[in-house]
Amino acid sequence: MAYLLGNPNCMESLRKDITDLQGAIIDVFSRAGAVRYPSWKFPNKVSCDLDLVALLEHYDYVENDPECTQHSHVMLLELVIDR
Repeated sequence: MAYLLGNPNCMESLRKDITDLQGAIIDVFSRAGAVRYPSWKFPNKVSCDLDLVALLEHYDYVENDPECTQHSHVMLLELVIDR
């Protein structure tokens, strides 16, 4: 599975998953209110206060930079867990 690390299709799928999860979270928050709990990935921030748009822009596929792309892929996986 390590050969998939940094694969642009996998990363795009993760980005869509994060967006879908965030949409579901916002739907629940609109009905039950926000849950103020520390983020798993960023423990110094409250999870509902994370700027996911900025995070998704920052952690993206970078052509000709496999190390940065692999790091971004891992960060996207961790954002799925954080959601």
